[in-house]
Amino acid sequence: MTKKILYLDIDGVLANFDEAMENLSPGINDPGLRRQHDVHKQRVLELCQCNPTIFENLASIEGALASVDRLFHLYDIYFLSSPMWYLPASFVGKRIWIENHFGEKAVRRLILTHRKDLCIGDYLVDDRTLNGANRFQGLHIHFGSAAFPDWKATLPFLEKEAIKQRESDD
Repeated sequence: MTKKILYLDIDGVLANFDEAMENLSPGINDPGLRRQHDVHKQRVLELCQCNPTIFENLASIEGALASVDRLFHLYDIYFLSSPMWYLPASFVGKRIWIENHFGEKAVRRLILTHRKDLCIGDYLVDDRTLNGANRFQGLHIHFGSAAFPDWKATLPFLEKEAIKQRESDD
């Protein structure tokens, strides 16, 4: 049986970037500020520049680590994330975060890109539609949406999909 390819975004799916931003600058996640996209983006960049190790020290999203551990047996998993172009430390920080949380099984499974739509695979779990996630050729599982609000909803869906695949291979 060939396992399906599952891409997992890091920030907002596995690692709690918004919580870290809120801890550094209370109110930064306010919907009104987020609607001022350029202003919000600049403030986030400034916070990250002042805290260059932020990406490697992010807390995990509830249920994410245990869910990924279970999914490693069912899928060919890759971590697909968009680093901050103007913050080179974000490239390294994401790599360190993945190693710290998943160890050897994650070696050479990190893909950093601003064009997620160019990656070939079956599933993408991402909390956003930016950087090509909305044009991904497989199934984009919009994490944080009404259908997939958290890992309690997302994990069973992915497990069922893997079972369906196994049954169709038999």
